[in-house]
Amino acid sequence: MQNKARSKSNKKFMLLSAIGILMVVDHHTWITFNLFGDFIPYNSFFMPMFVFISGYFNKVDDSTDLAGYALKKLKTLLIPYMGISLLAFALQWLINLYKTGAAVGVPSGYLLYVLERVVTIGSSVSIAEPMWFVIALFGVLLVYAPVKKLMFKIWNSYVMLVLFCGMHVASVYLAKNLPEESLTPLLLPLKCMFFIPFIEMGIIYRDHLEAKHNSLSGDRKLLLMLILLLINTVRSMYLPSAYDMAFDSLGEMAGFTSPFIVTPMISSIVGILFWLTLTDMAGGALFESRFVNYMSCNTFWIMGLHITFFNIVNCILLTVHEHITPLLYFDAEYFKESEWYYWEISPAFKLVYLTTGILGPLALKKLYDLTVYRIFYRPEKIQENK
Repeated sequence: MQNKARSKSNKKFMLLSAIGILMVVDHHTWITFNLFGDFIPYNSFFMPMFVFISGYFNKVDDSTDLAGYALKKLKTLLIPYMGISLLAFALQWLINLYKTGAAVGVPSGYLLYVLERVVTIGSSVSIAEPMWFVIALFGVLLVYAPVKKLMFKIWNSYVMLVLFCGMHVASVYLAKNLPEESLTPLLLPLKCMFFIPFIEMGIIYRDHLEAKHNSLSGDRKLLLMLILLLINTVRSMYLPSAYDMAFDSLGEMAGFTSPFIVTPMISSIVGILFWLTLTDMAGGALFESRFVNYMSCNTFWIMGLHITFFNIVNCILLTVHEHITPLLYFDAEYFKESEWYYWEISPAFKLVYLTTGILGPLALKKLYDLTVYRIFYRPEKIQENK
């Protein structure tokens, strides 16, 4: 008996999370589509947007069982993180074996090195670098929940949002000014400070703003989007570089090139509100898409494994280059030394990486559903455990 596929009932946020993961892969293909990216760069908001989505679905009150809450987050965040990281490690080992022709052993102290990376940068292996976000999200949720439970009787979302925004700005200031040796052990707390206001923003949107936002006419939603684009256009004129409104390398709390420490907050709000409005206004045609739903339900798989599938494409190109015919501009030596190489033959070829980076992890997840999941989580077994 086949397991029923997961289906998200909130179609707007289903599509929003699918768009978000598409942007992650698009960004890592050195921009294939660049959806409104000249006005709202992907990495000026897409990681905060994922936290905003988590906040929207996050429910904590004075009756919340914190142990049960932590266990649930452990099951939905850390266990998938560990599983995907182990899979990425195994695939990276095989890819390196194919690239170099020699097995690479595990050096002494490697486990300690990995643990240190997990609790600081957040990723266990370089080929799954984007998985840093899962550790940051787990951390911020486990900070947020007990604070809200303990203060629930006096909790005011708007007051707390102001306090959280202050923490966010402080995290950017510290990241820009602390020396690297002092910054590294503080990376996880700083990322929690950076992301925590977006949890509250998601809750405020759900409880107070969503109905008003949804009720706007199409003309007013279009006007709102144009205003947001204009805001970023004006902002770009006052920054030393237009790209200063973005921030790279959040896993290491780096890449804050803007001279203004409030830039990441403003950029995030503009980007989230723009795409939230666009999704609400124009996303109806995709709300019932089974593929979009499957993408949205499996963002972790795409996030953790799309770089791996870029490397699988490169392994195929390497085979052609070395055994069939030399490929113009293919730098075999660079690829053998880096997981972040791509073939610069044509801008159009980026679409191959993008497509493979999305479909590859989804196909692997489908294979998992049809094999491992059906063996260990059979409906009959689930029914017996009820």
